[in-house]
Amino acid sequence: MQEHIELRAPALKDYLSLLTASAIWGSTFLSNEIALVDFSPMAITAYRIIGAALILLIICRWFNRSLSLDRGDWWLVAAIGVLNSVVPFTLIGWGQLTVDSSTTGILLATSPFATLVMSHFLTRDDRFTWNKALGLALGFSGVFVLLGQGLKVDGGPVSGMLLIMLAACCYALSSILIRRLRKVSSLALAANTLVISGVIMLPLLLAIDPPWQQTFNSTSLVAIVYLAVGPTALGYILRTQIVKNNGAVFMSNVGYLIPLFAVFWGWLLLGSAPTANMFLALLLILAGIAVGQNRLKKI
Repeated sequence: MQEHIELRAPALKDYLSLLTASAIWGSTFLSNEIALVDFSPMAITAYRIIGAALILLIICRWFNRSLSLDRGDWWLVAAIGVLNSVVPFTLIGWGQLTVDSSTTGILLATSPFATLVMSHFLTRDDRFTWNKALGLALGFSGVFVLLGQGLKVDGGPVSGMLLIMLAACCYALSSILIRRLRKVSSLALAANTLVISGVIMLPLLLAIDPPWQQTFNSTSLVAIVYLAVGPTALGYILRTQIVKNNGAVFMSNVGYLIPLFAVFWGWLLLGSAPTANMFLALLLILAGIAVGQNRLKKI
């Protein structure tokens, strides 16, 4: 039987890791939109997974880190790879063909609801509590303040929205599964899941969008490289580390912060000035995290 390891209460470094992951993933939608100019959703998924897998393999080799796993863990690692990269990356890409990036951000913020329900039934120490429910409500209200117009009818057809929400559910389930491999280092787990995902995507890429037939400009190529290095390679390591230490529900708070950072990157890179709604949303989001993690009683 698998050894059960209790979660630890989030410390300052865990909140910093959460903010870092959110900042990185908040830039994903803009990068996706740029890459979609030349690459198909499936090709973007394949290139970012294969590129990230190669990066992590080099890092593991450089630091002499072992990638060995127990025989019984391989199926779980494969499932995590499919649910945390292959399926959601492709679904989000397809969804963003018709859904704008702001709407994508708010739809992915539904992940905490799925994570809360799944954690209650599939874990022993990450159960439903009313403070977590209130934290979810506060955080989600912050997302709506920030992107209140994101779900209007012309934001994208229902089919594209459903694909993105399904991707959010995949992320939620993968977080639950990651907890079952807490004795595996974050780097080894990230590398193995991406390598398996890359093995799945490579034949699909060669059959459907072979590289020798792909045309692209330098901007979309830079977007692909960034997606592999930042949101995938580095983001994967942060994700596994946070889930193993603090649980899937704590990790799901990125669903609130990602839309906020998406607006921040738009302001920084595109000159879209932040508004009062942005600061109100930040207050609600941070309050939601504080209430959800029961931090207010400790202040």
